[in-house]
Amino acid sequence: MKVKYILVCIAISALVSAATYYIVGQQDQKGIAVIDAVKLFNSYNLKVELENEAKVKLSFYGKKIDSLTTLLQAADSKNIQDEKLISRYQNVKRALDREYEQSNQAINETVWIRLNPLIDEFGQKKGLHLIIGANGMGSVLYQDNVYDITQEVIEYINNRYESGT
Repeated sequence: MKVKYILVCIAISALVSAATYYIVGQQDQKGIAVIDAVKLFNSYNLKVELENEAKVKLSFYGKKIDSLTTLLQAADSKNIQDEKLISRYQNVKRALDREYEQSNQAINETVWIRLNPLIDEFGQKKGLHLIIGANGMGSVLYQDNVYDITQEVIEYINNRYESGT
């Protein structure tokens, strides 16, 4: 009786092991991958270049604000209220805020317009059926690193960008 029980337990264990192996194998065959979307976005060389270009433009406004701040502080130390200077400062500050927002929006749009086809192309070349964007802020709150291909995709998109294709 004990021998039959042991044989049944061994058979059940073997079936569970085989089923687990099969399920894990099927997941790999389904072509599922995870990409940290924020890391991918921030690591794309095009984004870095566009941000550097925007910094030059924004630094112009920053220098103007610094100069106006110095003038306002000097006037304030003499208890002088220069309404024209205050108004100019506020106008330049609004222009800086507007330029910053517009450049961020333009960079985001440009980068995603370029990234999406590259991610599609990458997925097709690798035979993937599903690429899930994950960063802990969306629907994927945890993933096993076995599915994380973020670094591989970063290298792919930056190689494509650098080669001009």
